[in-house]
Amino acid sequence: MLPDSIPVVTVTARYLTPDGRPMTGTVEFRPPALLTHAATDVILGGPTVAALDAEGRISTVLPATDAEGWNPARWTYTVTEQLSGVGRKRSYQIVLPAAEQQVDLADVAPVDPATPDYVAVPGPAGPPGEPGPAGPPGEPGAVRSVNGRTEADIVLDAADVAAVPAASAGAPGGVATLDAQGLVPSGQLPAGTGGAVASVNGLTGEVVLTAADVGALDQATADGRYLAADDAPVLSVNGRTGTVELSAGDVSAVPAGRAVLLDGGQTVGGAKTFTVPPSVPADPATGDQLARRSYVDAVSAAGTWSPAAMGFAGWSFDPAATAATSAQYCINGWLYLIGIPLHAPHTVSNVVFYTPGYVGGTLGANSWAGLYTGAGQRVGVTAPLSQVIPANEGRTIVIPLGAPYAAQPGNYWIALLVNGPADKNDGPAFARGASIGNAPAGSARMPGAFIRHGRLSSTGQTSLPTSFNPTSVVADSNAIWAALS
Repeated sequence: MLPDSIPVVTVTARYLTPDGRPMTGTVEFRPPALLTHAATDVILGGPTVAALDAEGRISTVLPATDAEGWNPARWTYTVTEQLSGVGRKRSYQIVLPAAEQQVDLADVAPVDPATPDYVAVPGPAGPPGEPGPAGPPGEPGAVRSVNGRTEADIVLDAADVAAVPAASAGAPGGVATLDAQGLVPSGQLPAGTGGAVASVNGLTGEVVLTAADVGALDQATADGRYLAADDAPVLSVNGRTGTVELSAGDVSAVPAGRAVLLDGGQTVGGAKTFTVPPSVPADPATGDQLARRSYVDAVSAAGTWSPAAMGFAGWSFDPAATAATSAQYCINGWLYLIGIPLHAPHTVSNVVFYTPGYVGGTLGANSWAGLYTGAGQRVGVTAPLSQVIPANEGRTIVIPLGAPYAAQPGNYWIALLVNGPADKNDGPAFARGASIGNAPAGSARMPGAFIRHGRLSSTGQTSLPTSFNPTSVVADSNAIWAALS
């Protein structure tokens, strides 16, 4: 697109055969080899080719040849017409002045291409010719009607022209006239109502009335008893006049009893949401007071190790309570579920296991870990475990989820699915809680409560389901240790 500062001209044309059918072909407009427009830092070159449309027309927009800033300053377009059915091309030169908004090639193209070379220049219209002789005068026209009347001999009266009859001037039932002073003569006034004023308030002659004569107060007395409107100290209240009564809303205030006081006793009702959590300077003295986090942490985990102390958001149990002499080797195709409670919102990025040892290279590509809500909805899944659990002789394994999950407080399951090891001792060993007998108490709970250590009843699984019904979870006797971070 050309810069707006370069003026352009619209060039049009239409080509028809002698019998009126649209011709086909192209018309090429070629400037000199290269043009430079210094003011806009633009270099132009090459032809513009316009193809005839279904009606034999072209219309194209080209830069004006006389625009300020061209180098060379004077140049022309070479127009080449290549039309079907015409024996040879026709070429000629034209200029496109900026003053011409639109140029039609029929107005500037040469008739005979064999004539000497010349440049077609569209110009302004010529001067008007001499006026011709005046025509003969026409016949006078007859009056067709007067005030809507068309009879031969028209006679109008005062009513026809919305006038007062002369006989009504000064006559009873007519209109009054004016004398030389512009007044109605006394003779035309009704009896008993005209004439000069006989007296004013009982006074005659050149009467001058005072305030007392009309039962009013003089200026001094009025100033002493009343306040002039312009002297009132208050003209309006909040844009209102008259008897004004304002409410708290009229003065952008909170009604009494509806605002929180900065000091003094007050009872605040209803639920309140704080964009910045409220803080208190001291620990609570009674059970119904706000508590600082330092107080809560000191009381809730006094003298014990918490998940946060080890860098975790939550864990299945303290890893120091895992079995010292045995580890958990998972059965191929079983989906193990390890319960994790979260007591505060946390963005979970990783699931964590501890492997007492792993020979390496035995996990199949269908081995996974993931995160489920307590309702059985999958909210995160890891890469294949074959890619993230290396051979080791005891190591904390931090495995990223595919995407972080904004977890709200509640119970969650970490899912663990192992496939590949031919023998259970070849797979990664996972730390687990101490076991007693064939049925250890890792999932002890009240009936219907959340299953802390469990698995899905179906076997031979190769992927993590998107969801499952929590009622399908069965308790598992193996308490695998896992954590969230």
